[in-house]
Amino acid sequence: MVIKSLYLFIFILLFSLPVKSQTKEDQKFNAAYFKSFREEQVDRMLKTGDSLYKKSETETQKIKSLVVIASAYSRKLSASKSILYWKKVDSMGKKADLPDWETLANERLAAEYLKLNLIDASRQFIDRAIAASKSLSGSPESKYIYAMMLETEALQKIADKDTIGFIKSIKNNQKYLTTIPENDIRNYLLGRSQLKLGEVYVQKNNLESAHYTFHKAEENLKKSTIKSYYNESATLYRGLGNLALKQKRYDEAKIYLLKAKEIALANSNKEITDLTINDLRKYYRIVHDYEGLLEINQIKDSIDLIKRDELVTLADQDFKEEFAKKNKFEGYMNILIFVSVLLALFVIGLFFYYKQQRKKIRLQFEKIITKLNNQEEEHADPVIISSEQNFIARNMEEDDSSLNISTEKEEELVQRMKNFEQQQLYLDQNISRPTMASHLNTNTKYLSYIIRKYRGVDFSDYINQNRISYIIKQLYTEPAYRNYKISHLAELCGYSSHSRFANIFKKQMNISPSDFIAQLKKRGNKD
Repeated sequence: MVIKSLYLFIFILLFSLPVKSQTKEDQKFNAAYFKSFREEQVDRMLKTGDSLYKKSETETQKIKSLVVIASAYSRKLSASKSILYWKKVDSMGKKADLPDWETLANERLAAEYLKLNLIDASRQFIDRAIAASKSLSGSPESKYIYAMMLETEALQKIADKDTIGFIKSIKNNQKYLTTIPENDIRNYLLGRSQLKLGEVYVQKNNLESAHYTFHKAEENLKKSTIKSYYNESATLYRGLGNLALKQKRYDEAKIYLLKAKEIALANSNKEITDLTINDLRKYYRIVHDYEGLLEINQIKDSIDLIKRDELVTLADQDFKEEFAKKNKFEGYMNILIFVSVLLALFVIGLFFYYKQQRKKIRLQFEKIITKLNNQEEEHADPVIISSEQNFIARNMEEDDSSLNISTEKEEELVQRMKNFEQQQLYLDQNISRPTMASHLNTNTKYLSYIIRKYRGVDFSDYINQNRISYIIKQLYTEPAYRNYKISHLAELCGYSSHSRFANIFKKQMNISPSDFIAQLKKRGNKD
């Protein structure tokens, strides 16, 4: 017992699956899509599916195209290709968050694997279908998909030789279907389910129940406008043929079984053909028709060869999938390892960079402290406690030859400049070149000349150096200053801007105010 494909049913069912909008192009696409399921020639059905896929403009249209192709390959008994396309439908259904399609794809995958007697794989996909079914849209169509899933679950019990479990499950399936209002699809599904139950009754020699069940199945199928001649009609004739065989009505059995074979072959339905061939072989052995047996065995051998080829192809396909997954996983692992190594190198590099910066800060700090100590010992002028960076006047060359300044005047201005520095007038936030010139009782040109000649910088750098020199000495000699905020230190040495003070400090000292204070605190703790 294997699952019968639901080609025409899928056509009717998927016709009803909800779509967001129906433009003229959508309607044209859907008309061709639905028509493909009525196609008796499988090869033409495949061409239609390929054509539809090329014309697809939306994700839903692509899924529908793949459903046509997967169903056609299933009819051809090309399980490996059918499985490949149903897997694509499943993947796209997940990505597009379409649980109805995802459930259907996994139910069909379970059915395809069951045909090949790959029970574990079939269970795996029916479990996925069950999981996806928890998010079904709740539409009437989703109920039909759920009923299909219940039927497939029941058929798996036949594969496990659990006929009692099958009968219980298939009756539950039929009970569920009776809760759905009567219509073509419901009648079709119910009739199809009863066919399967009738076949099991025949195997269990419960012939009276089999006869009644086949009668009910035929009745429900006739009520439905869905005419799946290449499937249910052949299945019905098979069931009646086997029933007649059990009742030893051999002539009647032959008529039914040959009808089933004729319908299956006419529609290239290798699945039903294979089952009917097995039934006919049994019949020919019983009636000792060896000529008929020889003829039917030739057909059987060709079908068995196809099935063996399919199993080999499927095994190779599954191997390639697993190999691809393994390579993908290994690729991810290699990327992860590479990123981890880069991250480790970055962290190590960052650690050494940090250590190097700390070392530079420490060395620069010691240079500043050494200069401060030397300055105190030598009583040097209270300016230019900067690092090795030389702040020379920036492109402010003037023609000093035009200045008529006497030596006495020059010495006088230098002394006044020293007085200006000793009085710490540079701490005034509003200090400017004219105001300093006024303090020195001279003009701005003489002032600039004196600053450049005796301090080696322009006016702006001169003020900045004095201010930074002042705050550094205060920080060095007065521990309380080390607890002040940077913004307050900036105000104390004449800056209204926190950031300007920090930038000038770093530019002149090659160390930030916060690092300088941190080093002073560390030094104080050691002392």
